Amino acid sequence: MAPQPRVNGLWLAAAREWLAAGDRAAVERTLGRLAEPVLAADSQERRRLMAELALLARQPEKALALLDESGAPPDPASLATRARAQFALGQVPEAVVTLVSREGQLRGDEARLANQAMIIESVAGAARRGADVRPPPGTDQVVAGWLELGRIEADASIGSAGTRSQLQAWRLRYPAHPANATLWPELAERYTSSIEPSSHIALLLPLSGRAASAGLAVQNGFLSAYYQQPEGTRPHIRLYDVAASDAGNAYLAALADGARIVVGPLTREEVARLASIADGRAKTLVLNFLPEGTITPSDFFQFALSPEDEARQSARRAVADGLVSGVALVPANDWGQRVLAAFSEELAAAGGTLAARSVYAPGTTDFRDIINGLIDLRPVETDSDQPTFAYRPDAQFIFVAAQSVAGRLIRTQLRFNYAGSLPMYSTSEIFEPGGSGNNDLDGVIFPDMPWVIDAAGPAALQREIAASTWPDRSPARSRLYAFGYDAYGIVAELARRRAPFGGTVAGLTGRFSLDGQGRVHRQLEFVQVNGGLPQPLLQSGLGPGQ
Repeated sequence: MAPQPRVNGLWLAAAREWLAAGDRAAVERTLGRLAEPVLAADSQERRRLMAELALLARQPEKALALLDESGAPPDPASLATRARAQFALGQVPEAVVTLVSREGQLRGDEARLANQAMIIESVAGAARRGADVRPPPGTDQVVAGWLELGRIEADASIGSAGTRSQLQAWRLRYPAHPANATLWPELAERYTSSIEPSSHIALLLPLSGRAASAGLAVQNGFLSAYYQQPEGTRPHIRLYDVAASDAGNAYLAALADGARIVVGPLTREEVARLASIADGRAKTLVLNFLPEGTITPSDFFQFALSPEDEARQSARRAVADGLVSGVALVPANDWGQRVLAAFSEELAAAGGTLAARSVYAPGTTDFRDIINGLIDLRPVETDSDQPTFAYRPDAQFIFVAAQSVAGRLIRTQLRFNYAGSLPMYSTSEIFEPGGSGNNDLDGVIFPDMPWVIDAAGPAALQREIAASTWPDRSPARSRLYAFGYDAYGIVAELARRRAPFGGTVAGLTGRFSLDGQGRVHRQLEFVQVNGGLPQPLLQSGLGPGQ
């Protein structure tokens, strides 16, 4: 039999693996198998893993308390866990101090560079969530430099115009800062330019007819990003109204007019039409997704506010939250079936099960019979005078695909029918920014874009700019404005790099990555409605603090 210290070390290694998989119950069981006597180092690691469990349970205060109970000097792993808890609590300067201290314990340039990247990404993420990342008076110069650099990175992820001048000014203020060795040159290269002035851009959108409001919202966002590029460095842009012609004809006309970059069209039908004739002569970013497996020409990219992508993220989130069996309710139309297929496929891939599914006709207002049939709601006899109901035991959650009106009705009727405690996941379609009646959605969990959920960060600044520039624009179309703004940034990323999207790229509508089929996917942040407002949730499945 292996010596006790070695056995405990193996149990701790197993607990770290379970933590990386997001299985809290398995971590707790594994930690419970440690046998006395426990070495001081193993005891410290057990306490750190318990702190990581607290972070998974969205209890950063408890995580800090557990770390504080250890009398041993903190090691790099414990300091990383402490920093994550501090960032979760909005204690940004304190978290940076912790990570600066951690760097002093690391050996090797690669480990130190990873720690510096963690500082930048964490400060920028906190800024995007609206945290105050300004250096307090008297802050150490190294810590202050990290805070300012993280804010520049956060601002640049929303709109990179002027970023290089900000980075130059930062370097003059902090000439001896450790970021100057490797990270600063990388940031300076990343934001070295926007779209070249010689690049002629054709913007193909429906600017008249039934889809004009959507097309104009996208156009306004695109032009807002364009005008944030310094005057004299902007490319030439020409607008083409595909509603007055045809996406294919507009594309050919744009090529004849000398376009080197084509952006649009917007609808699935128009995108399919353009894809059938695109020949690679211009770098093209269409604003919707083609069906899976469609063969596209070179330099052809796709960007969409895809409800299917959001459904997949909701499925992964439910499993990460420990809910592996649920039911789904979607509208009886093509949109609902596409969303349901994406959700159920991703849920199965993540190890979950869809126990039941049902549909409702668009325009439905009374969902009582549908809900009762889906979750098998039934009364339970108790000694209490209050009515008690139960629902099927394999319904750990309900996924609802719905527009805002139907979503509010479904959520309200779940409560009315004694199923309000059933966790409800959805897509961002369920929440209308600025809409009336959002209090009815309290408790609903869904992924959404920084444009909607950023309370005081860079996306909030862009909302203020948009509101002052187009005061009469409809709040219901605001996501499309952000979509157009990000389309300009994605074009810049595609145009200025031989190998674009080396990592994720942040924007108003999410964090972007590029797959092998030229699709730009968005990674969103999860929120839960509270008091009618979307409140950010901590990330599930954080993994070990190594």
